[in-house]
Amino acid sequence: MGKQHNTKFRHLHAMSFLIAASLALAACSGGGEARKRDANGNIVPTARDLDPAATRYSDTMDAAKEGDCSDVTLSLLTCYAYRGHGYEGAQTALGQCHMKEKNPTEGLTWLTRAADSGWPEAQKALAMIYLDGKGVEVDSVEGGKWAALYRKNPSLLSLGVQPDKKLAEKVSAKLDDIELSEANRRASAWVAKFWKPETALDARTAATCYVSPRRQYQRPEINMGDDMSEY
Repeated sequence: MGKQHNTKFRHLHAMSFLIAASLALAACSGGGEARKRDANGNIVPTARDLDPAATRYSDTMDAAKEGDCSDVTLSLLTCYAYRGHGYEGAQTALGQCHMKEKNPTEGLTWLTRAADSGWPEAQKALAMIYLDGKGVEVDSVEGGKWAALYRKNPSLLSLGVQPDKKLAEKVSAKLDDIELSEANRRASAWVAKFWKPETALDARTAATCYVSPRRQYQRPEINMGDDMSEY
């Protein structure tokens, strides 16, 4: 009888430990909130769990949009931007951050790379920069060219997004007929090209945007056997 009692006690102790561990894991991974579970009791993974790399990219882009151009954000944006085609959003954000940090040469380089690939936000940013002369000398024709490309960008048209009317108004106010004609000529001659890095990033910067996949926790099944039947 004493041996059976000890076995049952060990099983109860094991169950209590696993339940406590499950609750602790749920609290830690969910910011203190209970995690959702499926019908089998397994934790339902969040979007961050399923794709932590994409979540880091999204978080980085959100930080940049909110004006965060810290060294950490710049390193992350640089890491993503160096991935080339498909990361024009990061290239645009990186260029805008460099412009904000009074580094126009680097800023224009990244914005142009994204704009040359057809990224509408980069084209709009370049148009504004050249028309207003922010960080560079005013170049109304070049600004008009990027404004024209932005206005007719197929990405915007396919999504049904209306181009920024303020940009069109700025072009009308700053360009005369001759300048507008030249800007449109340049836009018509423009051909998309995708930037490919020719040099490698330093290892430290290249590692900033790498995220290792997370292992999913599953509640282990406990077979209590016939010893628990009396409880």
